[in-house]
Amino acid sequence: MAMRGRHKNWGYMVIPLILCLCFITSSVIFLLHMIKKNEKENLEYLYNAAGQNRTTIWKQIQGDYETLAALAVSLGDSGVTDAERILHILKKINKDNSFIQMGFADTEGNLTLVDMEGEVFHADLRGKEFFENALNGAPSISEAIDGQVGSDNYVNYYGIQMRNLEEEIIGVLIAVHDSSIYRRIIDAPLLNNQGYSCILNEEGDIVLCPEFLISGVGEGENLKDILRQISEEFSESVASIILSGGTGEFFFNDRAGKKQAVLTPLIDGQWYLLSAVPVNALRARYVETAVGMIVIISAACCLFVLFGLQQRYMMVKNQKVLLNLAYDDQLTGLRNFDGFKLDAAAVLKKYDVSDLLIWYADLKRFKFINDMLGYEEGDRILKRIAHYFSSVQSECFITGRISADNFVGICRDKGDHYIERGMGLILEYLKQGGDEGQPFIEASVGIYRLKAGDEKVSIDVLTNYANMAKKEAKKLAGSNCFYYNEEVRKRALEDSALEAEGKNALQTGEFKVYMQPKINIQNGNRLAGAEALVRWQNARRGMIPPDRFISLFEKSEMIIHLDRYMFEQTCKWLKRYLDQGGSRINIAVNVSKVGLLQADFIEYYSNIKNKYGIPDGCMELEFTESVLSTDTDVFENVVLNLQKNGFICSLDDFGSGYSSLNLLKNLPINVLKLDIMFFRQTKDIHRERVVISNFIHMARELGIKTIAEGVEQTDSVEFLREAGCDIIQGYVFAKPMPVEEFERLAWKMEGKAFEVEGEIGI
Repeated sequence: MAMRGRHKNWGYMVIPLILCLCFITSSVIFLLHMIKKNEKENLEYLYNAAGQNRTTIWKQIQGDYETLAALAVSLGDSGVTDAERILHILKKINKDNSFIQMGFADTEGNLTLVDMEGEVFHADLRGKEFFENALNGAPSISEAIDGQVGSDNYVNYYGIQMRNLEEEIIGVLIAVHDSSIYRRIIDAPLLNNQGYSCILNEEGDIVLCPEFLISGVGEGENLKDILRQISEEFSESVASIILSGGTGEFFFNDRAGKKQAVLTPLIDGQWYLLSAVPVNALRARYVETAVGMIVIISAACCLFVLFGLQQRYMMVKNQKVLLNLAYDDQLTGLRNFDGFKLDAAAVLKKYDVSDLLIWYADLKRFKFINDMLGYEEGDRILKRIAHYFSSVQSECFITGRISADNFVGICRDKGDHYIERGMGLILEYLKQGGDEGQPFIEASVGIYRLKAGDEKVSIDVLTNYANMAKKEAKKLAGSNCFYYNEEVRKRALEDSALEAEGKNALQTGEFKVYMQPKINIQNGNRLAGAEALVRWQNARRGMIPPDRFISLFEKSEMIIHLDRYMFEQTCKWLKRYLDQGGSRINIAVNVSKVGLLQADFIEYYSNIKNKYGIPDGCMELEFTESVLSTDTDVFENVVLNLQKNGFICSLDDFGSGYSSLNLLKNLPINVLKLDIMFFRQTKDIHRERVVISNFIHMARELGIKTIAEGVEQTDSVEFLREAGCDIIQGYVFAKPMPVEEFERLAWKMEGKAFEVEGEIGI
């Protein structure tokens, strides 16, 4: 047991150790990346340094070439071809330029030079490569030559072809420069004087190098001997780069250690510039970074170890609290849905699934309880329900709270009406707890009887079956239980398919605008306007009534798109009607609660109204009583802003919900719509009419117009007229009709009175 305990405790260190290893690995990868990056930067540094030296040297050589070329052309054009006369002229010219010697070599290579003091020297250039190149027309420069005539230093010869007036080659114009001019350039320090530059020829031999390299050459040796002191590897690398194009980088060893070098062309086909820096000097640039990273990694590892130990301590100490938070509902103490799924899975393994039920329950109008009685009272009721469940909990009766007033459970099937009896006991228990004064507490329960094979189905799916049945129970009046069946599944699938088709229907224009006329009974039964209603002319299903799809769309954002589609279609029709000379009429359009709560609600509706140029007072937006359950201050602000933008605002189905007269007196609405069919639920007509009359009178006193909808009987018209109702909307005058038919009706009835139960509009 002790060993297992230690192993379990060490298990808590696994994650910190993995994190530590991941950090170390990532740090090493980062360090290698930085090394690669620094190596790349080192190469860039070398190439940049070589480029600067190359540019400086080339400018010097190019300037000398241009000077010699101009002089060669000048001498050739002057007709001076005699060597003595050319030498005489050069003796004068050489005093005014930077060359230490100037001269002329005939086509046989016989060279005569004169220095700045006028002293004359002779040399034989036959077989010299630079001379042959110059004689053939290519401006050429020699390698650095030691111990040449008239100079104690290394020098370089320049050669430019000379022609006479007949364009015949007469020789080569020669100039001599002290190599120190170029050495000063290549002696420029590289990387704090730790690197150096050399000039090589096309054979890879050193043409010019810094003084400290020359100092290593013994007596009787020349610059080529320096290569022997470097390495054979150097010669091979240089030869390979020159052969492949003249630019590249490589490593080599010399007397001072390993070097990194780059080789770039200086004079095409003749000279190349080598720039070399000690590898140790280059690496010193990122050694500090590496050391710093190692220190950081070490410190981080220590912190990870401390963190792991602390985590182990906290996990052991708080494991029970964490499990409670993960699987228990904090309000009721029941298991939450995750905890319920764990417990239910254990029940499925222990019992025969054919003997089990899964149920899903919620309270009807629980939001109303929270809104009207307060969240504290709502929480008290939930705790009472949870207390009852806890009192009957057993290994074969497991319950949990999913969210809000939604509860779920799994239990043994103990015969018909077992769940119904249990629901009755819960409601009775609530009454015993002081809730008998709240007759509106009702429950809806959905039940799914498990069958063979369901043990392989997830608890989520099984619970969803019960939830589908619960939705059917909720449609029934009072407290009810409903068992899942194939019809429930088909209906759920049908609802899902219908909702999916609705998205495409908006794009294809399957939703049609219908109008139900509104008749002003205080103005001779004349047409006052209409309410725009939606009908779905589905290509496959035919006409789908609103009560089949509106409730579905209200569960998603589809209702927002449908609201806005209907509003724009109505505005489009009204603009066309008014542009054709039609009288101003009032058109009401329904707005869902979800649509009202959109951030751009006022902006969108106002923009569409202005887009079609609809006059103020023509468009009416109808809100249902359910909006009163939202923040009334927010709703009041929305109504005031809509009115500023020329809208009329009405409250629909007043009397059918649970609105408060106290709330109504504070809302600045323009129109109140009474649902007469709601009042028809009573058997006492006298009482019904007293209530309706007082509603109408109250509205008049508040400056609110009244519309009675759902009026189907002729005797109701006179009663409503006498009671002061302004407008009637119902089958007694006209049924909802396609917008095209309503337009014909509007033109026909302009200035005329409707007849009760007449042919018009029926």
